[in-house]
Amino acid sequence: MSKYRNQIFAKQVKFSPGHQKIADFIERHPDEALFMTEQELADRVGTSIATVSRFWRSAGYENGKDFRLRLRQAIDTTPAHKLEATISRLDPSSLPLKLLEQTSLHLRESAERTDPEELKHAAALMAGARRIYVYAPGPSVALGELLFYRLSRFGMSVRMMAASGHELLESLAHVQREDVVLLFNFTRLLPETEVILDCVKRIGCSAVMVTDREEFRYGAQVEAAFYVSRGDLGEFHSMVTPLLLIEQMILSIGLLNKEKVLAKLEYLGELRARYADKLPRGKA
Repeated sequence: MSKYRNQIFAKQVKFSPGHQKIADFIERHPDEALFMTEQELADRVGTSIATVSRFWRSAGYENGKDFRLRLRQAIDTTPAHKLEATISRLDPSSLPLKLLEQTSLHLRESAERTDPEELKHAAALMAGARRIYVYAPGPSVALGELLFYRLSRFGMSVRMMAASGHELLESLAHVQREDVVLLFNFTRLLPETEVILDCVKRIGCSAVMVTDREEFRYGAQVEAAFYVSRGDLGEFHSMVTPLLLIEQMILSIGLLNKEKVLAKLEYLGELRARYADKLPRGKA
């Protein structure tokens, strides 16, 4: 069952076979369905426009207009509303256990959809790249910074890309065929993401995507794509599962470049010992 069902079809108990096809498509492609006419939706799923027209009431909506309005509200939920929706079901005494249960579910769902061979392939691409460019907008910036910090220690060349606007082009202007672009694509497809993917296609370099939207994995011009479960649409989104995936990538890259990585870390240790009196580590 799609993670969007509780938000999009909350009132629905059971669909007929014809209506199920429509529901399945909408659950997989909510952003696309938002702008489709009834005829376009009918053509896409291979049914009649009459079936689509009857579908709205069976799904708990007055009509297609009512459905699109409520779907847009779910997609455009503000951060405050997302947090409120999550907190409203919690109390201080239950918070630790509830979060642990939710995190366990997210981790299990993500693990089931992660192909070890694809993870190994992505790590090999990055390990052999001339340079890794990381696009990490919004809350994913912390994941990008972690990747930058760890891989830089390995002696690898990593560049963080601007999160938005024309400054992104400053990085894209230097991307070469021998590079790898890692993109975090959460919640919705940003214009910047579309630009990056178009440039990647034209340059011919490899790209790796991490996303919380299953449909974004398909059709994108990337060498590897990973789904991470972060919570339902319209709720507070966890960063635990993408963090685990990034740590798996880092360790996989380290294993592939084991001798080089260990040599770099040993040299770092020598520098720390040599200059310990002048540059104490402190809390870093």
